[in-house]
Formats: sequence, structure tokens, C-alpha cells
Amino acid sequence: MNFKWLPNALTIARCLFAGFVLVGFWQAMSLDLTLTGLSPEELSRRATLQQLWYQFAFFAFLAGALTDFLDGWLARRLDAHSRFGVWLDPIADKLLIAAALLGLALEFRTWLIYIPAAMIIARDVFMTWFRATPRGRSVVVPSSLAKWKTGFEMAAIIGLILPLAVLRMDAGEPLTDGSPVLAIVATVAVVGLLWVAAALSWLTAGQYMKAAGTESR
Repeated sequence: MNFKWLPNALTIARCLFAGFVLVGFWQAMSLDLTLTGLSPEELSRRATLQQLWYQFAFFAFLAGALTDFLDGWLARRLDAHSRFGVWLDPIADKLLIAAALLGLALEFRTWLIYIPAAMIIARDVFMTWFRATPRGRSVVVPSSLAKWKTGFEMAAIIGLILPLAVLRMDAGEPLTDGSPVLAIVATVAVVGLLWVAAALSWLTAGQYMKAAGTESR
């Protein structure tokens, strides 16, 4: 039986998971826990539903990230390579990251998330366009920095979504008995990872542009 269609199917699924991430955040944020006049039962119901939608977004992101590994592994294992897959795979990656960053920016509403999220999304949009141009189409820049960038992005996004998924919120405050100092340290570390990823995203873009300029000479 021919399974060479599987890598492309997983890549398409990653685009769908990006949409699911946004749906999860949108539904969670629509459940306003600060409305006046809510009974304790209604507040508890909304808090539970909100946590479930955050969990939906979290697992959608994890599933999308898993397809990123599986489609590449299957493409090599099945020797299944296509122009469609080569074109869609990086776009699917960027859609998943952008969906998570947009959801987080809308959730936390702080410049500490807005700026690095905008930097990463703007870089990805620019590089998607540039790779479609004649000058950028044939350039391949294998770089360990690009892998570090992806790793930092994934770690930061998971680190920011995970508390929303595991800590139930009542009236906008997380119900947790954990150390506030530890929570602050963890938050600073995770946000710091996102800023590092943003810096690396433009550094790797610069490497790509430099290589494209060298090849065009």
C-alpha cells in the first residue's frame, strides 16, 4: 500500500491545528469571569469551561508540533518528497507559531509579549515572501541558530500556555498554592526565552539574506 501521501496530510493537519489553537484561545477569552452579578455556581462553571478551552489550545499546539516532527520523519522513511510538501511545510510551521503567539498576546495584553510576538511573526511573513522570490528560492542556509530559535519558540509558547491549561481561574485569579516567588522567576524565564527567540529569528533572517546576496553575485 502506498503511504507517500501521509507527510503532506500531516502538514495540512498542522495548518488545521493552528486554527484550533486560535479557536481555543478565542473561546476561553470569551468566558469573562469578571462580570458582576455572577452566581458562585455560574462563576465556577465558566472557570471550568475556560480551563478546558485553554487545554484544547494547548493540546492543539502540541499536536501540531508533533506533526512537524512526524511529517519530516515519514518523508525520509517513505522517500516521499513533493513540491507541494516543500512549499507548504514551512508555511504550516509559521502558521502554528503565529496562531499561538497571537493567542498569547491577546490573553496577556502586555508589551512584553506584543513586541517579541510581532518580531517573530513579521520575520516569518517576510521570509515566506522572500523565499518565493527568484533570489531567495534557491538559497539553503543550514544553521544551528535556526534550530535554537525554533527550540526557544516552542519552549516559550509551551511555558506560557501550560499555566493557563493547568491552573483554574476564578475571577481572573489563578487558584494555586505555589510559591509566588517561584512563579515570578518562571514567568521571567519563559518571557526571556520568547525575547531570545525573537532576536534569533532576525539574526537567522540576516544570515539568509547575506547568503542570498552572495549567491546572486
